[in-house]
Amino acid sequence: MRPRVHAPVPAVVALSAALVATGALAACSGGSTPLPGAPSSGAPSASGAMSSSGAPSSSGAPSSGAPSASAGTPGGSGTGTAGTGTGAAAQPPGTPRTTAGPAGTLVLEADGLGVAVGASIRHLTFGDTTRAQVSSLLAGRLGTPRVATLGECGQGARTQLSSGSLSALVDGTRFVGWTLSAPGAGAQPVGARLTTGDGIGLGSTLAGIKGTRTVTVTTGTLGPEFTAGTLGGLLDGAAPTARVTTLYAGETCFFR
Repeated sequence: MRPRVHAPVPAVVALSAALVATGALAACSGGSTPLPGAPSSGAPSASGAMSSSGAPSSSGAPSSGAPSASAGTPGGSGTGTAGTGTGAAAQPPGTPRTTAGPAGTLVLEADGLGVAVGASIRHLTFGDTTRAQVSSLLAGRLGTPRVATLGECGQGARTQLSSGSLSALVDGTRFVGWTLSAPGAGAQPVGARLTTGDGIGLGSTLAGIKGTRTVTVTTGTLGPEFTAGTLGGLLDGAAPTARVTTLYAGETCFFR
């Protein structure tokens, strides 16, 4: 084997001095990260502060070598998001959020009612929602509900809470159904048009409903009627252009 030849120490020192003189190592002195294995020059930056290699800063106090409290990442320039004093804590991916917003939009659902705020929906489902909760919901969005006792429903006596064109059916203290119907003669609709999440409401066409749901149409004592799962409604005809005149979900109190 051939012996390895090492350059004399004085030659290495001379080479380093020449590079510093030409400014080749000046990039290490301004607070930027040096290349791996490259020595720090220890030369002062343009602001008079030394690099973070342990040389004194412009205040004369030596650097501790610990990362700054305002740095987002170790060795960073202090512009990271963590520790900036904004008070916003980082959320792990997938963490649910409650979106702040206005009172919310009322949504008709096949298993109850929903309140949409931003990207979130709060569900008030049949059987789990109390009379007080649904009454408060109607009062806050459609006005104080009118209360009526329906003693001749086929399934037993029920209480009806009505605001505008929407009525909620209550069994004792539990919310069990809703019906949306056109306001009576001379009455004005209250608030925005109420619909399901996919846009079904009063005036929707049968063809439009069939475009988003599986629908069965029958004709009985109440006229043409459709069902789509647990959602149903009355129609003004059986043609594809027929429109919804009443929409309901859950229990109803119709005389058939």
